[in-house]
Amino acid sequence: MNKVLFLAVVCLCSTVLAQDTKTNGPVKIAAADAKKHVGEEAIVTGTVAEINRIERLTRLNIDKPYPNQSMTLIIFSDKTNLFPEIDKFQGKKFEATGKITDYRGRPEIILTSTNQLKAAEEQPSKEGAERSEKR
Repeated sequence: MNKVLFLAVVCLCSTVLAQDTKTNGPVKIAAADAKKHVGEEAIVTGTVAEINRIERLTRLNIDKPYPNQSMTLIIFSDKTNLFPEIDKFQGKKFEATGKITDYRGRPEIILTSTNQLKAAEEQPSKEGAERSEKR
């Protein structure tokens, strides 16, 4: 009887563990949805529409120029040396990882490390993929 009960508990636990495949990693979202995820760690994707530099910080406005941006990526002046080629992101798709915060009603991520920002991987077009398969 104890063996049967033990096996039943093991099977039940295995089933529950197999169903729990959700990870605690950051969710991947479009910049337009960042406002819904304030306070969360996320991987945000979008296009850099505008780069503004002022004395104390650099702002990357996403999807549209200020004041219509979906969100903003912030690099404070003490970290700008970490991003010497930031201008290459102008007009490009990107992925930014970090905690989304709210600044005056707008979502933003503060970039403090180079591994938080990378160019988004372009998906090959269907036609291009077919050509490479034929080779």
